[in-house]
Amino acid sequence: MSDEAYNRLQEAIISGELRPGERLRDYELAERLGTSKTPIRHALDRLADHGLVEMQRNRYTRVAPIDLDQVRNAVDLFGDIWIGSVRHVMPRIQDDDTAYLAELAGEMSTAVKDRDVVCFGVALRATATGFARIEGNASRAVVIDRLGPQIRRFSQHAKDAFDWDVVGAFVVSLREAILERDASKTRAVLVAFFDGALPAIIDRAEEQDLTPSGAPE
Repeated sequence: MSDEAYNRLQEAIISGELRPGERLRDYELAERLGTSKTPIRHALDRLADHGLVEMQRNRYTRVAPIDLDQVRNAVDLFGDIWIGSVRHVMPRIQDDDTAYLAELAGEMSTAVKDRDVVCFGVALRATATGFARIEGNASRAVVIDRLGPQIRRFSQHAKDAFDWDVVGAFVVSLREAILERDASKTRAVLVAFFDGALPAIIDRAEEQDLTPSGAPE
């Protein structure tokens, strides 16, 4: 039950159904989700560990504000993990691996055409995780999964900051580099995206004040 509670509360926070600063009371959430307070408490602890909830024992538990510095750190780490995986994967990549990664890149292309931030994020993480799986490095996949919720929540609130032309060009270049099995080109494409395109999106979101802050106590 705690996994189900975690997943439902996570989606409510990411979607904005539960707003930054909103108080979270275990008895209210238990009634809302039709469960006991114990799985709710476990779920809230996990959400706090992932940066989506902030807690002060005996004072409050509430939805954490969207902290753009934390988002920047998460994006940096995501990029470092993916780029590190490329270094190990590309020198020994096989035909079926190339086809698998190109298919995942194709899912990103579809999301770009549809201007679908949610689907793009899912496909982006799936592609990065695909590299980790080919490498055989489960630890990279675990960290990518851990970073996902915080980045997803930012993306949901900052849709208007996305430069889809730049994102689309990234996907095209990445797919080409994968099909060419060119490690240097693949790394260069990812570096440009994680050091340039994604930070620019975060900066625009900050300038346009697209992300809600936490409510006062």
